[in-house]
Amino acid sequence: MNMPDNNSFSSYSNIVKYDLSYNFNDLITNLLQELYVILLNIDIKNDIEVQLNDFMNNFLFEYDLDPKDVFNIMTLNSQNIFYYSSLIGFFYQYGIGCEIDKIKASDIFFNTVKNNSNQVSLITSCDDYDIKELNNIISRYFYSIFLYKDVIVHRKNNYKLHIRNAERGDNVSQYYVGNCYRYGINIKHDYNKAVEWYSKSSEGSNIRAFYSLGYCHDDRDKKKAFELYLKSAKKGYKHALYMVGNYYYYGTYENDILEDKNKAFEWYLKAAKKGHTFSQYLVAIYYNDGKYIPKNEEKGFYWNRKAAINGYIDAQYNLAKYYLDNSINKNERKAFIWYLKLANKNSQRAIYIIAKYYRDGIGGIDKNLKEATKWFNQLLKFYKNSPITLNDFLNGLNINI
Repeated sequence: MNMPDNNSFSSYSNIVKYDLSYNFNDLITNLLQELYVILLNIDIKNDIEVQLNDFMNNFLFEYDLDPKDVFNIMTLNSQNIFYYSSLIGFFYQYGIGCEIDKIKASDIFFNTVKNNSNQVSLITSCDDYDIKELNNIISRYFYSIFLYKDVIVHRKNNYKLHIRNAERGDNVSQYYVGNCYRYGINIKHDYNKAVEWYSKSSEGSNIRAFYSLGYCHDDRDKKKAFELYLKSAKKGYKHALYMVGNYYYYGTYENDILEDKNKAFEWYLKAAKKGHTFSQYLVAIYYNDGKYIPKNEEKGFYWNRKAAINGYIDAQYNLAKYYLDNSINKNERKAFIWYLKLANKNSQRAIYIIAKYYRDGIGGIDKNLKEATKWFNQLLKFYKNSPITLNDFLNGLNINI
């Protein structure tokens, strides 16, 4: 998909507000708010724990928070334990700043949920948060995910279980039956059956069904697809918000929707606020380009940083480059670690950059030809025929990736 040119960040803008200006409570409240948005809009899948763990580690790293220090402060006294129990349980679950203790994590989530079972209501806005309420709701999510994830995933894909409820008119089960037919899960793939069940589910105003039905129509009837996306988007479904943005970004002849980059931005921004990671990245590009909206590099940095913390790879590259090149807020250590994170996920370009770091001693990293060789050899796995020899690379020859 071709989106706005990715000019990323100016090397001369003064964007980063020094993290030390935040006090601990501000940062942890920010973390809880970010988690709330993620959990409120997340689809529980097998990799959900990996996704949450990556987010937590990225957040702590990006805000210069030592996991052990954070854990020690959260468990310093009974008041902190009361306010931050959801995060303390999460840290025990994954051994972040402490030893892994899944039994203790489970006990913490259970006790938080039990002690607040009659007090928690859904938060409609994080602007007027109550940190205790936020903590309690997140504990409920974690309790469900860590104890019942396998059951939830199994139930979602259990055709026999859902078909009974679907035939009784349950719109959630109707949606999952649609998924089973669409993806051939425990039943033979049948596009028409999928559309039929999504249609029934949408009659019960299921926002995911509106979106999925729109997706099914996208190649066949753009006008119908847009109407369905819009219904889902107006109810706040992040993927639908993004798709409506795309319709305005490109324009669609069938719908008489004129190309409108400004209107597309409005929808992308709504999706970004709901935690749609690619939309967060696009919003950052809009602000940094200043092509369709007023240029605002501080907001551009804010949204790219958010997308990077949430795991979007291109945003992580941008953030690493920003820290490496920015003349005012240069942070070579952070740049290196972001590249290293990407390299450890087998990102070809990052592997090459790490090899160069060690070869040339960039960014305060000691020159280490042994490490450079290790990373360059890892890079060669992507090629049938190496564009240059190891010896050429170690002698300073570069390649374009």
